[in-house]
Amino acid sequence: MKIFISGATGVVGKSLSDYLHKAGHQIIGVDIINSDDTIYADLRDENSIFELVSEYNPEIILHLASIKNLNYCENNKAETHLTNYGVTEILTRVCLAHKIRLIFFSSDYVFGKYDRFWREVDTPCPTTQYGIDKAESEKLIQNTLCDFAIIRTAQIYGFPGDFVSLVYQTLNSHQTFTTYSNLINCPTWIGDISIMLNKIIQYNKQGIFHCVGLEALSRYQFANEIAEVFSLEKSHIVAENLDFSTDIRPPIVRLNGAYTYNFLQVYPGKLKKNISENSSYIKESGLRE
Repeated sequence: MKIFISGATGVVGKSLSDYLHKAGHQIIGVDIINSDDTIYADLRDENSIFELVSEYNPEIILHLASIKNLNYCENNKAETHLTNYGVTEILTRVCLAHKIRLIFFSSDYVFGKYDRFWREVDTPCPTTQYGIDKAESEKLIQNTLCDFAIIRTAQIYGFPGDFVSLVYQTLNSHQTFTTYSNLINCPTWIGDISIMLNKIIQYNKQGIFHCVGLEALSRYQFANEIAEVFSLEKSHIVAENLDFSTDIRPPIVRLNGAYTYNFLQVYPGKLKKNISENSSYIKESGLRE
C-alpha cells in the first residue's frame, strides 16, 4: 500500500512509519517540520495538500498530525481548532474527491465527563478543547466517508523520552519520582498499536477501534510497574493527588478494547511483559548504567 502519513516526524509518526515501511508499505511522510525523509507541507493549506495527493496518488491517508498540548489548546482554541479539526476537514475532502481511504488517529480524550469503561460505540463526552476537536473530527469522518478507520489510543509508550524512560532515569539515579495517584487511563505499547494498525490496513477494516493497552492504571501504579520490571527502588516513588480544580485533564478515562482485540485477532501484552521484552530503546538512549 502507498500510505500518505501526516505528522510523520513526531515520535509516534516515526515509529509507525518505520514499522509500516518494514511491513512492505510505501510511505509518503508529510509534516510541517523539516526532515530529510519527509515532505515539508503546511497541512492547513488545502491547495498544497490536493497538489501533493495528486502528485503521489496514495491509497491511504494516515492522519496523525495534531496539537496535543492540552493547556495550549485550551488557551488558543481558535488556532488549535484550525489544526486539530481543520486539517481533518481538508483531508476528508481530499479523500472524498480522490476516493482514498482515511485512517484517523483519535484519542481517549474524546471521553472524560464520566467514569465508564468506554466502548467503541459509546457517544463521546469530551471535557477539553483537544477532546472536542477530536470528537468533532470523528463525527465529520463518519458522516462524510464510507472508507475509513478511526483509531482511539491512550498514553503511548515505547520510545525515548516516554513515561517509562522518565521513571527509569529518575529511579536509576536514586532520585525521588513524584507522580499522580488519581490520573488514570490505559497505557499503550507502540508495538501493539503498530500490529493493530497494520491489520486494519491489510484487511481493509472499517469503523472505530480502541487500540489501547489491557490495563487501566494511575500514573502512580504505572510507575510502580516500571520499577518492578527493572528492579528499582519503589520507595522512591511518591504519590500525590492532581488538583482538578486547576488541571483540565479528565481524571479517569478507561477505554474498553475487547471488541477491537477480538475483531482484529490482536491481543496486547500486559504492561510489565511489554516493557521487559522491549526495553532496548531505553538502553539505546543511554539511560541504563
